[in-house]
Amino acid sequence: MLKSLVRNAPGFIEDKDLQFPIDGGEVRWGHEVAVGYFAQDHGESITKGMTAIDWLWQFDPSSSQQELRGLMGQMLFSGEDALKPTRALSGGESARLIFCRLMLQKPNFLVLDEPTNHLDLESINALNIALQRYDGTVLLVTHDHDVIDEVATRIWHFHGGKIEDFKGTYEEFVAYEEAKTAQSPAAPARVGGARRASVPS
Repeated sequence: MLKSLVRNAPGFIEDKDLQFPIDGGEVRWGHEVAVGYFAQDHGESITKGMTAIDWLWQFDPSSSQQELRGLMGQMLFSGEDALKPTRALSGGESARLIFCRLMLQKPNFLVLDEPTNHLDLESINALNIALQRYDGTVLLVTHDHDVIDEVATRIWHFHGGKIEDFKGTYEEFVAYEEAKTAQSPAAPARVGGARRASVPS
């Protein structure tokens, strides 16, 4: 679903994420929206044959080494990590480097598809803090309930071929679902197993 939303999005979308067929529909983005996209299959997003900091620098050549290292430090790259070859990055390191790129590009709308995949607990906590401080809009798809609980202020619940738009926190959504299930025990909603998107505002 998320990939179809960014197909015509303005902002910082890679070519590979713009060129794919869709069944139908239209997405209209607002004026002056700049979208940053974190793809679930982001393994090919980072060019091999350079260091991590050199890869990041190409997205803002006006940035100094000190600025880039400070940015990378927020995503838990320390010391010589900045000079690590991109071909040697783990899945978690690649994800954190892409978050650094998004922080450098400063989009005002983030679309994140399963961003906690490959991340350890410390990295997830750093991501949580960064998203809570982010001033723009975030559209987030994740199975990590802790991230939803920390970040989301609006829940889209996909169930039975329909989307339920719940305006509230994840804790409030869970209470709402439990109350609804208690009223209709014959047809409980799949609170724990369904895929969710959240839109912080």
